[in-house]
Amino acid sequence: MRKNEVKRAKQMAAEATEAYLRRSSISFLECAIHLMATHISVDEIAEILEEEARQLREFG
Repeated sequence: MRKNEVKRAKQMAAEATEAYLRRSSISFLECAIHLMATHISVDEIAEILEEEARQLREFG
């Protein structure tokens, strides 16, 4: 492989890894929300998620 081909292959692998981790993280969050919905009201779940989002924005 040429140097630029190796560089491109590494870039493609990094992009694929990033996309996989993003999809996996979102799927995990969706599963957690569905689990919460088995015993917490939708309004309460929304309040919890809104507070978590607020803290994430504030404290990063």
